[in-house]
Amino acid sequence: MRHIFSKFTLSLAGFLFLSLSASSAYADGLVLLGTDPQHPCGVGRGCGDARAPHVLSIQNHTSASGAVGRSVSSPNTDVRTGDWLRGSNTQTVSLTEIGATQASDIRIYFDIIEPNAGTKSDVTLNSLVLTAFNAQGVEVFRASLVNPGQNFEMVGNGQGTSDYTFGLDAAAAARLQAAIAANPNLRLGLIASVSRADGGPESFFIGAENSPAAVPEPATMILLGTGLAGAAASVRRRRKAAQDADASEEV
Repeated sequence: MRHIFSKFTLSLAGFLFLSLSASSAYADGLVLLGTDPQHPCGVGRGCGDARAPHVLSIQNHTSASGAVGRSVSSPNTDVRTGDWLRGSNTQTVSLTEIGATQASDIRIYFDIIEPNAGTKSDVTLNSLVLTAFNAQGVEVFRASLVNPGQNFEMVGNGQGTSDYTFGLDAAAAARLQAAIAANPNLRLGLIASVSRADGGPESFFIGAENSPAAVPEPATMILLGTGLAGAAASVRRRRKAAQDADASEEV
């Protein structure tokens, strides 16, 4: 009886472990991809082809929260709420503007602007939400930061240089890709809140990380060349055999 109970206990523990592992593996949201000192548009700077557009800038010591989205009553108008500032730098963006065709390519860049005298100040990112709106201004997609409440240190070189990058995990990317298929002209917005901020503004940009085309390895190229040479030799042999047969018939 004790042996049976032990087996049941172990099975239950294994089931709980697998369940927790699965839930963490398929979180369906935004995930931190790491530090990424990109040079996006920056506050008051123009956007070139290689610069991610500025989407949201917030500031209100020592905590701040803000959002930018679209209006249902006036679909071509952005709606800004909270502690947003610098109106020209708080705006929704289209997929065309960021150069993205796949949801998995979309990146959110976080630019921390904090005092850098002596020791760098950490900022707590309490929430980060990516939203998408159709041509009627209706929200058709939303994905939130999987592990909110983390502290982030400024690693870039001040304003105009991002510090961290976030992307969609597989589940969230699949949902957004379906929304893109149904509404190719989506506009993307952001919602964010921070605390322990001594400076600011804290800024967010949206861009795209396009995967480069795969380059064959040298061994693959050798095999490909060998195969092509062999095919060419085979064609030459068949052509010569046909010519020899024609010559025999004429004789």
